Amino acid sequence: MDVRFINPFLYGTVEVLTKMAFLEPKAGKPYAKRDDTARGDISGIIGMTGDAVGSLAITFEEHCIMGIAGNILGENITEMNKLVFDSVGELTNMISGASRKLMEKENLKVFAAIPTIVYGKGHTVRHIIKGPSIVIPFKTDKGEFVLDVCLRSQLQPKEEQAPVQQPATSKADEHKAFDAKALKPAVFGKPSMPQAGPGISQEKIDMDLNKSPLLDQKDVGERLVQLKKILAETISTRDAILKQMKEQPFMEYTQRMRYKKAIPAYDAKIKRMKLDISAAETIAKMSNEDYQNPTIKPHFQHYPNVSDPKKK
Repeated sequence: MDVRFINPFLYGTVEVLTKMAFLEPKAGKPYAKRDDTARGDISGIIGMTGDAVGSLAITFEEHCIMGIAGNILGENITEMNKLVFDSVGELTNMISGASRKLMEKENLKVFAAIPTIVYGKGHTVRHIIKGPSIVIPFKTDKGEFVLDVCLRSQLQPKEEQAPVQQPATSKADEHKAFDAKALKPAVFGKPSMPQAGPGISQEKIDMDLNKSPLLDQKDVGERLVQLKKILAETISTRDAILKQMKEQPFMEYTQRMRYKKAIPAYDAKIKRMKLDISAAETIAKMSNEDYQNPTIKPHFQHYPNVSDPKKK
């Protein structure tokens, strides 16, 4: 397995746990796993494609993920519950995003799906591709967890080129210490992590969702223009929230939860405003005659209840 697709996951895991859970996970010695048995009690699994195809699994012991979720939420969690399951999904998504950001710096494009959560003693982790996976164990103050990666590179091997003649070296140069960072910075050098940008305030979200627009224009055309303007602003804010959730893997957990709660409300408001605009457009097309002498077109359910003479 190409090390260029492994190291980013290691660095991404350390950065996410350090920033989000205030822990310092210590990586152990990697090893190959040839079965489907999970090395823990709950796993977050996410599929990937692009320059590499396969999947990533993060498996925690129960007491470990409860401690990590407690650190993230600032609570004392003593049992497995929905908050813990949500934390596993968010951590899996954040580690995947952080790792893929690091790969982009090496011109590697990898795309991820939506995480899946599997819980239970002795559960299995079945990767997308067949073959052994690389397991990196981690230890923290809250317990142990493992990173389980099974990826296959889709990159085409470069054509072999004629060897470049190296300049002559002196005997002093031959005894210099091996400098791994100088030869393979992508493997041995730890790249810098992306930083999260400014978020959309809760006041802005509350103002958008809880306050009704004041439409003081009496003219239907002006009201229609104002409604369309408010709709465009609402869609823009909704799209900005979605973009931040996608591009900021180190977003604070509480902020991400606020965003996830706000998205359905924004979608409902956008749907409602589109109906209001459609109604306003219908009213704008009505003539004065329609206003003064409105007629209701008959519907088959509104006909008088007259019995069929044939049945008499």
